[in-house]
Amino acid sequence: MPILRAAIIVLVVTFSSPLVFGCSCTNSTPIQKTSQSYRNRAVFTARIVQLMGKTYNWDGKRYSSQALAIVHERYWGLPWYWPKIVLLDGRYPCDTVMADGEDYLVSGRRSRYGVVEVNLCSRTQPLKTAQLDLRTLDGSHCAGPGGTIIGHVVDWTVAGRERLPARNASMTFLDENGNTYTAQSDDNGIYELRHLPAGPYTLESHLSQGRYAASGPVSVKEGLCTEMPVSIRNYSVSGRLMPGIDQYVNVYLAEVSSHSEGRNPVSIEPDGRFYFSNVAPGKYLLSLTTTAQRAVGAGSEIYYPGTPRRAQAARITVTDHTYARSLDFNPSSLPLVPIPVVLEPPVESGRFSWRFELEDSSHVIRGEKWSAGGSVVLLYGVRGASYGISLYGYSNQPMDYADCRSEVTPITAKPGLKPIHIAVPDGCR
Repeated sequence: MPILRAAIIVLVVTFSSPLVFGCSCTNSTPIQKTSQSYRNRAVFTARIVQLMGKTYNWDGKRYSSQALAIVHERYWGLPWYWPKIVLLDGRYPCDTVMADGEDYLVSGRRSRYGVVEVNLCSRTQPLKTAQLDLRTLDGSHCAGPGGTIIGHVVDWTVAGRERLPARNASMTFLDENGNTYTAQSDDNGIYELRHLPAGPYTLESHLSQGRYAASGPVSVKEGLCTEMPVSIRNYSVSGRLMPGIDQYVNVYLAEVSSHSEGRNPVSIEPDGRFYFSNVAPGKYLLSLTTTAQRAVGAGSEIYYPGTPRRAQAARITVTDHTYARSLDFNPSSLPLVPIPVVLEPPVESGRFSWRFELEDSSHVIRGEKWSAGGSVVLLYGVRGASYGISLYGYSNQPMDYADCRSEVTPITAKPGLKPIHIAVPDGCR
């Protein structure tokens, strides 16, 4: 006990500096031993026994980005000769804060003896919320052939209740060829689709009249688990645009008698559907604007079903049963057209994570999408506008080699474009 107390005193003196600036980020790869990004990390469970540095009080609990923790179960990466008590350092960048007296699943980088860094979106989290990572821990759920989509399904449709696990919910994903893959959530609200071919997938958001599934885009990689959370929500008005257009457009619903901009939808989903909730009965106009068209000075609003003139716009009557009708815009009337791009070669080395970037003539980024080798990725541009497309590779081992970028490929946005093949630069394979 005297030795343990002395170790605590030394660590407190050394690491009692205040919390500095942080950032926000996400990590959609659950902890899995077979993943290169986790193989060299330390993964274990531990209990927070003493907070250090600056502390915060939220909902009656004390938190800090530095804490002493007693190690319980060691999975991998923590040497046997390390002490039973370690310091978890979650400071800048991308701070991780920890609660006093809480048990944690820890994923971190070993620093000095007895110190584990858990910042930078490490997925270190309370043990009570780590059911998904505990399932993927040994990598058996993520093994090839193909990859795995896994995630929690939360039901927000029950008034007054939050984060209610959606049990026995059916989730349907579509690949780029239109093939469907369906999974059902278990008693913990977790669904899982294993052995999927690598590539991008889109969740079919429409569930039933008045209910939809909100998610994001997801890309499957060979031999890896990728997390995609899903939340089930209510809607009263819905419609459809084009798949993958969600980051480029805004949709508004305004009363006919009003000249205000109107209200945004609750969400525009990756499959191109948009949803409004709690819309009062009345007569409305539905309109669309794009962030891209503002940048290049293209036309203003497009009104449903596809006209630039307000006087020609369809009047939409909202009742308690409006959700039985889908308000679908005419794709040929929209100012945006899809620009399909493909990464070459289709087989990746694993050294980089690739992202396509679409920039305008002023070199301002107007769209970006992550890529899976050999799969078509859709960017969107204004009809007739000129752009440049480049491939940016983020190093998976930044201490060993730097990021990588391709030359810029010029393109004019027009309907019916065939996939544009962007080659991986020499020396980056």
